Amino acid sequence: MQKTLGIVLLALAAAQNAAAQDQSAIEAGAQVYQTHCEECHGEKLINPGAAFDLRSLSADERARFDKSVTEGKGQMPAWGGQLGAPELDQLWAYIRSRAHDM
Repeated sequence: MQKTLGIVLLALAAAQNAAAQDQSAIEAGAQVYQTHCEECHGEKLINPGAAFDLRSLSADERARFDKSVTEGKGQMPAWGGQLGAPELDQLWAYIRSRAHDM
């Protein structure tokens, strides 16, 4: 019984740690977004109508997102020279936290 309780407590602690890390990534992503994306994609992802609505990206479109941000698309410039993998992860966390399909 004690062993089972210990396993459950460890699992809960791991889940809380993951949630804290997710929240940290979301907050960092909000800052990256505000600095690099907000001008075109809108404040807090509220699209002004001129750019793609990032909230419409589904969870399985991460590769599309990475490619578009890194290489640019249409009028959007390539951010690959300025944003690395950590910033892409943070941006994705922020966008997914506000996605329409959640």
